[in-house]
Order: sequence, then structure tokens, then C-alpha cells
Amino acid sequence: MTDTPALVDELANELETWPGVRVEPTSDHTILIAYEEIELGVLDRDRGLAEVRFSAPERDQIVEHGGGSPAEPVHDGENVSHDVHGPSDVTAVLELFDRRYRDVRGEDDPYSSSE
Repeated sequence: MTDTPALVDELANELETWPGVRVEPTSDHTILIAYEEIELGVLDRDRGLAEVRFSAPERDQIVEHGGGSPAEPVHDGENVSHDVHGPSDVTAVLELFDRRYRDVRGEDDPYSSSE
């Protein structure tokens, strides 16, 4: 059986090493991830879920290519959610956070291609 809260903690620990990123627990189970004063997303230890904020068009593109699911309507509609239940989920969530991190820093997206 996978220890989902431990995987979420692993994500938070990795994200905290990124320059300018702040990891801030907001409750016993929710962790806010921010770059300077800009929210990148949220990790939920109880639900084993990551939600990363994107613009609507970018969110739609990510969902269309299987990179996550639209967040539940109770949350911000521009978030992409991704379950965290195994090592491959940790990798996928880090890729989502990296995409958002590079976007807010104005860096080129390493995942873009000449499609």
C-alpha cells in the first residue's frame, strides 16, 4: 500500500529546494506552494492531490494532452489537478509545477515542441 501523505511530503520537500519557492502549510492536510508572492498550486495530503494554477487556455491544453484533470468546480476553475498515489505521479506533478514555475519566472517552457 502506498503512503500517499509521504509522497505529498516528498513533493513539498523537493519544491522547497527550488529558488524563490515557499512551501506553507495552511492546515493539517493542505500545503500552499508559492513563488515569491504568486501561488503556484496546492498539495492536499489527505486526498493525495495536487492542484496547479494555469491560465484557462494552458489548462485546457494540459488536460487535452493527458497531463492532468480540470480541478473540481469548488476550486479555482483554472487549476489542473493530478492524483498523487505513486512515484510516477510525483514525477508528473513535479513536471506540472515546473511548467508553472517557469511561466511565472518568464523562462522558456522546456516542454514546448514545434508541433
